[in-house]
Amino acid sequence: MNGLLQKIMWATLRFLLRFRYRVQVDGLEELRNLKGPVLVLPNHPAFVDPPTVLSHLRFGRSLRPLVFTDTYRSWLFHPFCIASNAFEVPNLKSHSRDAHRQTTEMIDKVVAGIEAGNDFLIYPSGRLKRQGTEIIGGARIAYELLSRCPDLQVVLVRTEGLWGSHFGCAQTGGVPDLAGGAKTAVWSLISSLLFFVPKRDVSITAVAIDRDQLPLDSKESLNRYLEGWYNANGGEEPKYVPYNPWFGPRDFDFESVKEQIDIDADAIKPATKEAIAAMLTEHLGRELEPSEQAPETTLDTLGLDSLERMDMALEMEREFGFRSNHVPTNVGELWLLAEGQLSSDEDEELVVPEIWNQHPQVSSEVPHALADNLAEAFVRRATERPDSAAVADQLSGVLTYRKLLTGATILSKRIAKLDGHTVGVLLPASVAADTLFLAIQLAGKLPVMLNWTTGDAGLAHAVAKLEVKNVVTSQRFLDRLGIEVPGANIVALEEMREGISKWEQTKTYLATYVAPKSFLRSLPQVDVDAPAAVLFTSGSEALPKAVPLSHRNLIADINAGVKLIQFEQSDILFGFLPPFHSFGLTAAFLMPVLTGIRVVHYPDPTDARGLSRIIRSYGATLMFATPTFLQYIFGVSTAEDLKTLRTVMVGAEKCPDALHDHFAATLPGAELLEGYGITECSPVVSGSSPCDSRRGTIGKPLECVEMLVVHAESHEPIDDGETGLLLVKGESIFQGYLKHDGPQPFVEVAGATWYNTGDLVMKDPDGFFHFRGRMKRFLKIGGEMVSLPALEEPLAKAFPPDEEGPKIAVEGIELDGGRKIVLFTCAAISLRDANAMIREAGMQGVMRLDEVRQVEQIPVLGTGKTDYRTLRSWVTEMPSGAEQKSA
Repeated sequence: MNGLLQKIMWATLRFLLRFRYRVQVDGLEELRNLKGPVLVLPNHPAFVDPPTVLSHLRFGRSLRPLVFTDTYRSWLFHPFCIASNAFEVPNLKSHSRDAHRQTTEMIDKVVAGIEAGNDFLIYPSGRLKRQGTEIIGGARIAYELLSRCPDLQVVLVRTEGLWGSHFGCAQTGGVPDLAGGAKTAVWSLISSLLFFVPKRDVSITAVAIDRDQLPLDSKESLNRYLEGWYNANGGEEPKYVPYNPWFGPRDFDFESVKEQIDIDADAIKPATKEAIAAMLTEHLGRELEPSEQAPETTLDTLGLDSLERMDMALEMEREFGFRSNHVPTNVGELWLLAEGQLSSDEDEELVVPEIWNQHPQVSSEVPHALADNLAEAFVRRATERPDSAAVADQLSGVLTYRKLLTGATILSKRIAKLDGHTVGVLLPASVAADTLFLAIQLAGKLPVMLNWTTGDAGLAHAVAKLEVKNVVTSQRFLDRLGIEVPGANIVALEEMREGISKWEQTKTYLATYVAPKSFLRSLPQVDVDAPAAVLFTSGSEALPKAVPLSHRNLIADINAGVKLIQFEQSDILFGFLPPFHSFGLTAAFLMPVLTGIRVVHYPDPTDARGLSRIIRSYGATLMFATPTFLQYIFGVSTAEDLKTLRTVMVGAEKCPDALHDHFAATLPGAELLEGYGITECSPVVSGSSPCDSRRGTIGKPLECVEMLVVHAESHEPIDDGETGLLLVKGESIFQGYLKHDGPQPFVEVAGATWYNTGDLVMKDPDGFFHFRGRMKRFLKIGGEMVSLPALEEPLAKAFPPDEEGPKIAVEGIELDGGRKIVLFTCAAISLRDANAMIREAGMQGVMRLDEVRQVEQIPVLGTGKTDYRTLRSWVTEMPSGAEQKSA
């Protein structure tokens, strides 16, 4: 029956195609006597050649075409794909290990189909041709199939006459709109009264090739042979055939159409070009020709197939730290990916659900948490405004508080069944991370926020210290990272969701209407001083330590932080810092969700274009960031993109004056505030407020915090205007590190216990605090304290960070009888000039540099902070590529 339906379908299609195409087929009779499974390998001049070839190449075989998912699943072509028994293959527009796995599995399935006696039609190039000749490049599928299937009969098909069709690339310089082309074709038939449509001459040549004629010693040899066969007539000149005999254009200027490669080679750093050339050389196993290093050089012409391109893109993510959903197709796009400028869909407008912009329920009270523990505060907020938008991201869309409560409740039942009290959380800023964290609270367990930027070793250290048995993550996210979590069981959210029935979803959702108080009754009993979450110190100076933050700590910081920033319930907060970052957890997630303020997430803080796009599309008014990430955003944004922002608070590092100036010039009506926070303090300790700010300071303490400046060694309080060690105490301060072998960071002063921040500050007469640096970043030389941050400051002003990160950093070590203080720089500067700049800033004597080392990039942590621990190791061991500058 299926065979009969196919015959009818192909006969009908042949009949319809004859209105537009005059098709001549050569070699068809020779194919009827082929024995065994057949592989038909055609060239690919236009989207219309698959139906043309399949409907005319009828020699007693039912050919299964390979069709990309986008086409296979489209409403227009899906019925034809089903009827022709087409084989669906994954798109390679995005790269990941999962896409790589799917592709190799697809090849395995095709091999299995061939071994089962199926006949296939497969395009060796895997894409439409972009010029008059067919280019196979580095595509591997034909070679793989022929190598693995020795009994496979090969039929080569050359289609000519379609180059220049609006179904091909000749008229646009790129891939045409298939659906639009189909509509044009239908209209041309109707407007030309069917029988008067101008016809295009098409020839199809089919030849059965003896396998002995095929060079199967390598993929490259086979592909060059196929290209020679397809282009035996020297390629094609594009030909335009009008669509209507009476009106419309009669000709087309193909010379004016060229694929646009909008990449300024001069704007790419030479180091980037060299790094990409080295990567390509390694992947190709040969040196690149000078002509092959042009931005428009396609990767398939270099010999890289789709899997190799994905491998290289994933390698680049690990090497450079930037990613894009788009698989690079040419050398220029590799450059852009390496510099964080490649974005696949930045020009597409985001569709934001209407509920996001609905005016939220507004109270006259200052936004605040409604309970003294996280689980109850969330449930009370969710039942107070169930139908208000709560959280959003591009993957999950917009969730109201009702939907967020439903999802967290359902997920909490799965979390409760996991072994152990601690649950690892390994997710980026996202609705999924919010839901998971709240579910762990509802289950009465302790979330351990894991920092994937520390790598396998850092993750192993974290799960071992906290005895984490299960780490909950997204398989898609884990696959993208390419990391493992040694010592813990991975629990994928995707698998958890598969076990959730429609009935359970419906029942829980209905309960939010008919029995909202039941959610409060089912809450676990909580000690407000018990840990509510565990984070880890940044590891910028030593191995990360486990920081438990209690419910009391977090709620106090949230309520005081809202008052400081002057949140309004009509605000929209943009949260892109990851939840393992203390600001990401508290300020960019818990603070808005528990106080009734909308928050939109984005998972990649390094994707500046993506961040800018979210701000513009979702109308963000508030944002917490580091100066480094804010610099990324300003580097690619216009004032129009950021016009909805009214307040931005930065912390974790000093905000350069240049960024302050740029912010003021771009957004004159907005406030750029600096704050100071420490993971151990939940994290915000102090900050400027919109009505009480001073540039260059870290503001004043939160209302829940006391700050005391003491002598660094005697711990005696000192006068305003003097620099000393900062001590803090208050409800938001943690109680000590978990499972820590060393001393806890507390000191007794004036009869009270204070947390020793290890930071040096100065309090001015107006009560503003000025950050001076870390105690650990001071060296004691000959009885004098040498401040590394002080040495760094004038150099950082001269070479401010930009969207690519910091340009300079100073690190040093004490040696027996001496010291070594090194300036690491991405800019060219001599030791003499660097020390002159330090002297001009008023420093002399021991306040000087000993060396300058030029490096390609200053190392940074996943939080955006300079990685001084790595730099300290470089002080004693010259990194590869570093260049020492003498006086």
